[in-house]
Amino acid sequence: MKKNIIVLTHGWTGSSVYAALFGCAGYWLGSETVRKSDYDTFENSDLVASNKDLLRTLASDIDHEHRFEFEDVSRIERASDALDLKPYRDFVARSSAHTPWLWKDPRLTWTIRVWAKVLDFEKTAFLVLTRDDLQGWISANQRRHIQSMRFTRDYQKNITQSNVRFLAERRLPFLQLSFEDLLLEPDKTLGRINEFFGLELSLSDLQRVCRAPLYRKSRGWKDFVLAALIYAKNFRERDGRGRQG
Repeated sequence: MKKNIIVLTHGWTGSSVYAALFGCAGYWLGSETVRKSDYDTFENSDLVASNKDLLRTLASDIDHEHRFEFEDVSRIERASDALDLKPYRDFVARSSAHTPWLWKDPRLTWTIRVWAKVLDFEKTAFLVLTRDDLQGWISANQRRHIQSMRFTRDYQKNITQSNVRFLAERRLPFLQLSFEDLLLEPDKTLGRINEFFGLELSLSDLQRVCRAPLYRKSRGWKDFVLAALIYAKNFRERDGRGRQG
């Protein structure tokens, strides 16, 4: 039997493409998924609502898209000791009615230690997604998350370290990939995915769900120039100002 999958990511890692790809293999992504103006995130709307509620309840001051601190993750875990876990157990049970399911929401970086209290790890597999620093910087600034390269690098690295630490502490196996792995080496990456999760995904499956051209990075020099102009114009509003360049 296929294991359920939880994707842990800092965002803008091609996670929507990965999720859609797993959807081709029969994974349930939710009764309704969150849609943005230009794409479907393939994030279970009910999961996103639950994660937002957890953050409001346990750490209302966190702006997760613009800040990451290891202490925030620890603070949420400690605060959850007093939380009524029944609604979250019920949510897992509802998801399990559609096994195999896939959860994907960047907020899981902050909430996964709460969900860990109600998940069955024997039935769960993990995918950690990352992104090339420059590609991540371009994507962030084009979406008006104004960031220095240093901020992007530290934000991505620290979130990935936090996610890997969570899995290592519990001795949970995981597969770690980047968006660039999927785009630049699709055949090899599909092979790794199929081997780890016991699937039979093909290149045609990937081509069906991925709008970005394969065998090259998703952002080119024109994207870099545009991102640099956006960053320069909005420099005073950059994330992490006062703490880093």
